[in-house]
Amino acid sequence: MRFIAAILMCLMLAGCGGYTTTRRETGYKGKARLDAYLAAARFLESFGFEVVSKPGWPELDPDVAMLIVPAEVISTEAYMREVSAWVRNGGHLLCLVEWGESYHDDWRTFGLPFSGDNEVVPEVLGTWLKNAGLELDARTGDKLTADKIKFSGRNYEVFAESTAEIGGTKSKRVFDQTQYGEGLITVMTDARPFRNRYIGDHEHAALLLALANASPYEGTIVIVRDAAISLGTLVWRHGWMVVIGLVVVIFFWLWKNMPRFGPLRREEARSTVRDYDHHLEALGDFQWRLDKGAAMLRPLRDSVLERAQRMAASTHRDSDLFDWIAQRADITRDRAERAMTNDRPPDPASFARLIADLQKIHLSLT
Repeated sequence: MRFIAAILMCLMLAGCGGYTTTRRETGYKGKARLDAYLAAARFLESFGFEVVSKPGWPELDPDVAMLIVPAEVISTEAYMREVSAWVRNGGHLLCLVEWGESYHDDWRTFGLPFSGDNEVVPEVLGTWLKNAGLELDARTGDKLTADKIKFSGRNYEVFAESTAEIGGTKSKRVFDQTQYGEGLITVMTDARPFRNRYIGDHEHAALLLALANASPYEGTIVIVRDAAISLGTLVWRHGWMVVIGLVVVIFFWLWKNMPRFGPLRREEARSTVRDYDHHLEALGDFQWRLDKGAAMLRPLRDSVLERAQRMAASTHRDSDLFDWIAQRADITRDRAERAMTNDRPPDPASFARLIADLQKIHLSLT
């Protein structure tokens, strides 16, 4: 670790000779950074339209006249059925294929892990558009560029570039529109002309206004910025560099503090050698199961009885032997008699008391 620290210190000192200042444009702040269609919404509001910009799937109420939505959001059969019924009843759907969701960074000066090239059109949406007459081919690999879009008899100067293209029987293009029931379906393969950074270029704003005026009915314009995403996905999209750095720091911290790597230590074989107390315990258990310990009591009793008779004969020849032993050991006569005559104690506790009394008698005769 000291060697690595020394190398890092040398590298840090090697760059102390001077510095250069570089300015890099990182994009908008505040609401404009979270909502890529904030400028579009305010532009439409200036012409009297009521605009609602929100993430997640909206409620397609009857008063919604136009829905501007990224293609990735319409990813389920339920969403597709709701959109189909709404358009058939007079709604105007503006479907944005690439760069549609608001989280994409329009100032990609270095490689981010998310880009418009990674987007695909959900299968349910692609099938529905094909049945409506708009055959959409996503991620062709070749970029299709358009500098003009013809709409309502007028050519709008734009700049759109996309790897997705609208084909079918017509020529390849980035923009097309078709009638569906009482409503309209408009597909734009590149959403950047309507995003904050580019809506002021060329005639992008004029094209958006023309699309809004082309809606069959008047009402609210709903802009869906993003699909509903989880917290983990949100953190990864907007802070992936911090997450990677944190993972690297945790990895090196664990590498520094955990035991060194190497082969696992072999488990030591269990020894078959037992301690002395284990042998005593096993022997005592065997004797108790064999004859309640009578074989162990007999030699001790014979030794105590022999000494007691010899000592009592010289001093108290005519007295009761058990009474003499009780007085000598300072216990009751019943306990002395039980200790000398009871061959089969009823339980281990009684056996332990009997042995204690015999031990006390034995010590009193020494």
